[in-house]
Amino acid sequence: MSTPLAVLVTGSLVHGGSAHSEVGPGLFLGRGQVKGVGYCLSQGAQRLGLHVRNGGDAWVGGELYAGTPERIARLDAVHGPEFTRKVVQIRAGSDGPMIDAWTWLWTGAWQNQAHWPGGYIAQGEGFNGPTAWYFGYASNMFHMAERRKLTLFGEHLLGRVDRWQIAFAKDSGNGEHNYATLLPKRQGRVKGALYRIKHTELEGQLDPQEKEGWHLVRRTFAIAVENGGRDTGEKVWGEAYLCLPRWWYWHRISHPVNTEKIVPGARLVGLDAAYVAWLEAFCQTPSNPEDYDLDLDIRV
Repeated sequence: MSTPLAVLVTGSLVHGGSAHSEVGPGLFLGRGQVKGVGYCLSQGAQRLGLHVRNGGDAWVGGELYAGTPERIARLDAVHGPEFTRKVVQIRAGSDGPMIDAWTWLWTGAWQNQAHWPGGYIAQGEGFNGPTAWYFGYASNMFHMAERRKLTLFGEHLLGRVDRWQIAFAKDSGNGEHNYATLLPKRQGRVKGALYRIKHTELEGQLDPQEKEGWHLVRRTFAIAVENGGRDTGEKVWGEAYLCLPRWWYWHRISHPVNTEKIVPGARLVGLDAAYVAWLEAFCQTPSNPEDYDLDLDIRV
């Protein structure tokens, strides 16, 4: 088995937890989930004892980080002798692919421990985490935090999704409003901003704002991190919204598109000039479903 490129941390080690500083500096890769069962090992559920078994268990949520040798050695020491490090299958993001990652499993006595059924472990009042990457590629690049009333952690990153392209669909009402979506395209690319936000805000605020009435779904994407339009060689798992192609196909795309937020937002977050120029021209160019590759085997 090849050396995993990520580690999954849970309990007090996730962002906002009492032991998060032990994770050390480095790139946050996104949300991660593992099928298992958890046990609360101390008051306030600050420590999580994780067991991974075959089938039937809940999804236990955590955060993915780059699995550098220094980080792995540090987390080995933090967990101590009652945990064992093991390669397990992790679901990247909310619904991404299954990947190999290191995580730490509880080996102590569990019979008298409080059972924790799944999801993200509760950390109590004032807890800031855990977190997830959100990928904004259209109007949500324009003062996204203020408009959406979201909590951001750190500076945004710039990212790119390949084999997809931006498109614009009419709404399901009077057709006067257009909104952005993503559609498969073999030579396509979509650039945008990656915002690190609370996972509770992703589910509790963005999901209702984006999905309600617009036939949208949230999906996990592998997003290449860029710097000045150049690939850094790093990849994170981010969440983005798109409409179902079978619904979009009947409503078509409608151009020209109101660009008062899309293009200024692209400039505001710092997307490279060549892409911003392409985006501005694209917003004014009529296109049809035949311009995309809806036959591509990309799950949505």
